[in-house]
Amino acid sequence: MVLPQAVTFSALHEKHFDDFTAGSWQQVPWQFGTQQYWLRLTITNNQTEPRSLIARFDNPMVDNLLVYHLDEAGQVQHSVQLGDHRRDLSQLEYALPHYAFTLQAQQQHTLVIGIHTTGISKTPVNLYSEQTFFELSRSTFSLWSVYVGVLLMTALYNLILYFSIRDRVYLLYVGYILAVMTLLGIVLGYGFYLWPTSWQQWFHHQVILFNYAIAITTLGFCVMFLRYHKDRGKPYRVAISYLQLLLLLCALSLFLPEFYSAPIFFMTMPGLYIICFWLIFKKLISGFRWAKYYVLSWFPLLCAAAIQPLELTGVIEYSYLTRHAFLFGSLIEITLMALALADRVRYQRKKSLYYAIHNSHSGLLTYTTLMRRIAQLQNQRRSFTLCIVHMANFQNLQKTIGIESSSQLLKSIAATLSEHAKALRCYRIHSSSKETVAELNNGCLAVLSAEPAATLEHQRLPHLLSQLQAELSVADLRLKPSYILATVAAEQSSQPFKQLIEQACQRVQKAPAGRHRIFSVDDNSDVSQLQRATALQQAMHNNELCLYYQPQLNLQTLQVCGAEALLRWPQQQSRDFTVEDIIHLAEQTGLINQLTLWILNCACRDIAAQGELWQGQHISVNLSARDIHIADFTHKLADILNEHGVAPTQLKLELTESALVDDPEALKALIARLAELGVKVVLDDYGTGYSSLEYLVKYAFAELKIDKYFVMSLAHSQHHQAIVNTTIMMAHNLGLKVTAEGVETQEIAHLLRHYGADTAQGYLYAKPMNIADYNAWLQQQKQWSNDSLA
Repeated sequence: MVLPQAVTFSALHEKHFDDFTAGSWQQVPWQFGTQQYWLRLTITNNQTEPRSLIARFDNPMVDNLLVYHLDEAGQVQHSVQLGDHRRDLSQLEYALPHYAFTLQAQQQHTLVIGIHTTGISKTPVNLYSEQTFFELSRSTFSLWSVYVGVLLMTALYNLILYFSIRDRVYLLYVGYILAVMTLLGIVLGYGFYLWPTSWQQWFHHQVILFNYAIAITTLGFCVMFLRYHKDRGKPYRVAISYLQLLLLLCALSLFLPEFYSAPIFFMTMPGLYIICFWLIFKKLISGFRWAKYYVLSWFPLLCAAAIQPLELTGVIEYSYLTRHAFLFGSLIEITLMALALADRVRYQRKKSLYYAIHNSHSGLLTYTTLMRRIAQLQNQRRSFTLCIVHMANFQNLQKTIGIESSSQLLKSIAATLSEHAKALRCYRIHSSSKETVAELNNGCLAVLSAEPAATLEHQRLPHLLSQLQAELSVADLRLKPSYILATVAAEQSSQPFKQLIEQACQRVQKAPAGRHRIFSVDDNSDVSQLQRATALQQAMHNNELCLYYQPQLNLQTLQVCGAEALLRWPQQQSRDFTVEDIIHLAEQTGLINQLTLWILNCACRDIAAQGELWQGQHISVNLSARDIHIADFTHKLADILNEHGVAPTQLKLELTESALVDDPEALKALIARLAELGVKVVLDDYGTGYSSLEYLVKYAFAELKIDKYFVMSLAHSQHHQAIVNTTIMMAHNLGLKVTAEGVETQEIAHLLRHYGADTAQGYLYAKPMNIADYNAWLQQQKQWSNDSLA
């Protein structure tokens, strides 16, 4: 029977003893706040022998619990005071509050129970025989011991994992386990056996704090376990914001009474569940590898968490199982979570092993893996040839389309190589996979072939080139790539093989775009370079070099306004030794400054020799980044101009973007001195290197030259159209003229004219020509112009 009134026992005994009403446990108050009520239990022993009974009060969180034992006459036989506010109880009385008494045969006694507490006050009362109570206690202690043992071992294991791999998800899980264990120690009472009574009593007063701790570690674990912290997108930001709110409310709960902080906590729970389920759902639909066990672990936890409030409000009946539902649920949850973490560890280990031998972006085998395989083949004394495949201009392309798109491009090329692995007789590069292609660096791919180098160069690789895609589409770009292939034969090498690979990579990366090339790298590479450097120096002295000229036209009038001077070496130049190779050779051997002065002298001599035919035109000469440091360069240039009687305005110097970062201050001073001399400086190949608005403002360029890479695909690429159009507008706003090189069709010329480009250069108008052919072309242009006017 229940009497929900705050009265003393003496007042109750004298005035309100008949005010009790018969009812069920559903009528016991359960709301938050300080509560006081009385229970009256009438107990009859119908047996012929005395019975030793124990009343167990199943709520170790109750603050004060008074038990009055009345006989048949209503006189108090005995009274006890229980509750965690008492200081003189045993651990058993704290953990399992109970009252033992004896009821004689055929007697009827009454227990009047007064409960005064803050928080959940519902206290089920169970009557047991003495033997049954101790058996139940023993079972309960065993259950608690197993539960605490499992949790502590799990926490210790995860702590060891944290210190081993420093992944904070394990630390959060340890926090979650300890918070759950502490909370259940408060609610179920086993905490009195784990730590001092004073601690348990303080934990009881801060029970909402531990509820928040579970919520915080749950959300934090969800974010870290599902790896949202890696991309830090919108889900991550939402979760972190809610986490900050929980932390704030957790701190406030330290200062608020439980009956204020508890409702606030329960109001945050729907938000927590919604965010967690949202995070889980997004990973599930994305095929996240180890999310399934994590999802399963939520079901026992949610079911168990729902049972306590349902039992508290009388929706379901109280029982030993419902009382320990959260314990069983959390134990199952922790078991499933252990499986999820183990699956995660297995996956990460597998992933770590994968990326130990694979590139993280392209997924291709790494250079280190390739070198290990080469060492194995060398130890086994097996012959092989390394074949390197490189797409020309790959580095510039990567800056335009980004790492992810360029990695996809490499994968498509690697797929073609893999398809021809049998024809090339390729070795597997790693024993645990069938992969035959490795990525070296900067877009270089490599395979190991059992074929001799000569066979590859003359039979296999030409066929491979014909099979490589003539056109590729990536990031809204349609590309017509050219491929550079190099072979390195192991049996021909007396120097470290690694050094030969580096030489091959450098050569293929320096090779110009425009056509496919196949060449070999051997021990004679350095000797060949030295011989060619000597020949280049002699060629300058003997005037064996010459200049070709490619005209530049005003896009509005189509009148010739100038030409670019381009170096040629007729005696040495070939398919395997291009102009770019000549410039690279000069830079590597320290001849570049001498070569540049030779070109300037030759260009000024040609200007002076042509007289009226070249009147009104300028000649553009390319400078290397290393020419910036030529001693007294402007004085030497002035001497050349004066020697040939050429006006400074007839000469333009083109600098590529790489020179801008080599020595900015020296470059700025040089451009200023050239401006004083009257020579204009052009920023060449704009967009392929270190393009920055800062450079255009900082340096006094007179003109900007858009690289042919953007111009040649202009008609088919909206991306390039936007870049070119924006560049032209920006340059004009800065007072710069714009030249576009690589103009090959009328459609491209029309677009450039529409965008407002000033000058055009390309095969649409003329290819580079020697001076005689260029003069003849000029005469033809003048004749055409005169005929048009007539």
